[in-house]
Amino acid sequence: MMVKRVAVAFLVSLAMAAQASAAESSSSTDQFVTDANGDTDVIRRSQWSDFNGASVAVDQLLKSDGFGRLIYRYDEQTEATKLYHQAICESVGMTPSSGEGTAGGSASGWACEGESAEGELGHQRAPRSVDWVTTTAPSGQVPVGVTYHSPGQMRMQSSVGGQRRATVGVDNGRCTYTDVKHFSGAFTDSGQVFVACIVHQSRFVNTSMDVCIPRRCGSHRGTQFAR
Repeated sequence: MMVKRVAVAFLVSLAMAAQASAAESSSSTDQFVTDANGDTDVIRRSQWSDFNGASVAVDQLLKSDGFGRLIYRYDEQTEATKLYHQAICESVGMTPSSGEGTAGGSASGWACEGESAEGELGHQRAPRSVDWVTTTAPSGQVPVGVTYHSPGQMRMQSSVGGQRRATVGVDNGRCTYTDVKHFSGAFTDSGQVFVACIVHQSRFVNTSMDVCIPRRCGSHRGTQFAR
């Protein structure tokens, strides 16, 4: 019920800006805007599920990090975009990631976090054996000629603080989305990372899910069949 309520609230708030239809556009579109500081930002519009069998156009504000990457931060989004991010995460029992997202090329995506905590390994430094990462790449059947979203899954535990970097990839990395979080101490973390992609002919599609924490990395490869 919560997913439905959030989805409905999102659709109402976005009614003047988004166009829902069963037919998907072939790619995302970018609009360049200038912020109050004179910096150029990108508003990326792409198609995502409306949770009722059709699609809806969703805008994401992406800011340059000065090194050629466009960064998504939840707190910088419009209320409509925040509501959609909440809805897609609630659909898998999670909440929007507090990290920073980066889309590869013209792709778009979302990151969600499940159970996540710092300091659960005690006050003393834990041995390396407690550091572990498990990942699951997207798999299954996907449609041809329409934008679809693919989730990669992850769980991990780290005995020290530092960076957690997670990247989901589709079609040999043609479509990727990366989420980065930082922890000040030992941590456990779990979540899903979604990326939008489109395949124009029936074929097998290689997928990946790669996650690194300070002392461990985990990778998994999968296959989708577009038909």
